[in-house]
Amino acid sequence: MSDNKEQTTKSAAVRNLRRKRSYKYVLVGEGVAIGLVTGVLISIFRLMLIAADSLRNKLADFARLGLLPGGNSETGQVTIPQPLAAVITAVILAAVAVLVVLLLRAEPDIGGSGIPQVEAEVRGQKDMCWWRVIVCKMTGCALAIGGGLALGREGPSIQLGAMVGKGFARLNHRLLTEERLLITCGAGSGLSAAFGAPLAGAIFSLEELHRNFSAEVLLSSMAASVTSQFVAGLIVGTTPVFGFDVDHGLPLKYYWAVVLLGVITGACGIFYNKTIAFMQRLFDRFNKPLYRILAMFAVSYILIFVYPTALGSGGSLVGEISHGKYALAALAVLLLVKFVFSTASFGSGAPGGIFLPLLVLGAVTGGLFSRLLGVFGLDQNYITAFVVIAMAGYFAAIVRAPVTGVVLITEMTGDFTSLLPLVMVSLIACVIADRSGTEPIYTQLLKRSEQKTRYPAVDARTRDRKTIFEADVHTGSYMDGRPVVDFGLPIGALIVSVVRGGAEIIPDGHTILRAGDELEILTREQDVADVESLVDARCHTVVKM
Repeated sequence: MSDNKEQTTKSAAVRNLRRKRSYKYVLVGEGVAIGLVTGVLISIFRLMLIAADSLRNKLADFARLGLLPGGNSETGQVTIPQPLAAVITAVILAAVAVLVVLLLRAEPDIGGSGIPQVEAEVRGQKDMCWWRVIVCKMTGCALAIGGGLALGREGPSIQLGAMVGKGFARLNHRLLTEERLLITCGAGSGLSAAFGAPLAGAIFSLEELHRNFSAEVLLSSMAASVTSQFVAGLIVGTTPVFGFDVDHGLPLKYYWAVVLLGVITGACGIFYNKTIAFMQRLFDRFNKPLYRILAMFAVSYILIFVYPTALGSGGSLVGEISHGKYALAALAVLLLVKFVFSTASFGSGAPGGIFLPLLVLGAVTGGLFSRLLGVFGLDQNYITAFVVIAMAGYFAAIVRAPVTGVVLITEMTGDFTSLLPLVMVSLIACVIADRSGTEPIYTQLLKRSEQKTRYPAVDARTRDRKTIFEADVHTGSYMDGRPVVDFGLPIGALIVSVVRGGAEIIPDGHTILRAGDELEILTREQDVADVESLVDARCHTVVKM
């Protein structure tokens, strides 16, 4: 009883600091618990999407041929007039569109991939209802992808894992500092279970969400990612998502083609991000979400009859392209249709991610690139290598997380022979896209969300909660060699600890910061986004040459 009383009377700052001293290894155990739940949840989600894909294919056959499974015929199918089947299909897709809109109205935060929402949650700009997001996101994605929209499962899986982490923190009354870390490791475990990529899940947590190296994040994310993948492997299997072999690794004499492909995928990434922004502005002209979603399902309905290959996320296309199924002209058409349809599907605001669709676009681009070189005599046995390499280039140019991309593609394909060209193409594509001035896709989406609804509906009591986050002082940054007083932190934010060479320093305003120092900053949740932006400018940006 006295312990509970002391817990409630101590300030949030004191409780954060006390908890901070002891929770590094506690987080590992909590990461395992979150990974277990996330692994089960994402496995159910993947099975839902498999069923949705199967139903969509049957619906497409029904619409085109009037075939229904069952009956007493020798083929086990029933045939009805095709015009009637087409009308029934249109009614079904319209009903699915209405259900998706109703889910969006019930929980607006399920729109899109969910990664910008998670980033906003970590930065204190959102306070999502974790259980409602889980229910609505799983259902909405299954309906949208089952209805034919070119969306993926990875972003939703990341959001689902993040909400598992948040739910764990809220149910166990964890402090905000710990809640943010659990959300981050939950997000990584979601990616791990979605793609069978535990290393990519842990790296994504550091590179995209936390944006800073932290032992706590690394250990908890690895524990959650490995556990979730183990559970998912037991339920849905351990076969790589792209189950094909790179039988012919690219010889060094063809690495000039890797450089050229890096330039091409970098340019494609720039165009992709700009197209996503254009599609979102285009759909903003629709006054109601119902019109946007109905418009995309109408496009899906048309594609059933004219080009069904473009329906859905298209994961199966990667293996087909790598095995040389498509000729040059067919790949050009597929790239054009898939590019427009996938960017429009995401731009409509329907629940679903872009990881898998953009990787499919990368695979098509790699196949097309190989076919073009084949005109000039390149051996087409290397088409699989170019497919794998181009996927990494697309990811690096669009997301600007090249390390995550290299590891993700390696784990998804099970191919370790292409590691060097993967790194090369990712570096080139990332530099070209970054030099263009375009923003990474999730930064772009987050800023757009902030402009439309800045700091949406965060409970006042929640916004007064305190959090501690870590930051490193980079070599050549503004704060390298400057006193703490020059940091310019907002009122209420404090540097409570500086770790230098393993020794802890309790700083004051005159303490000189050095490159390599690890800072622990205490702030209110409502100031997290501003403080993190300041940290990026003062500690992470090189200004001294």
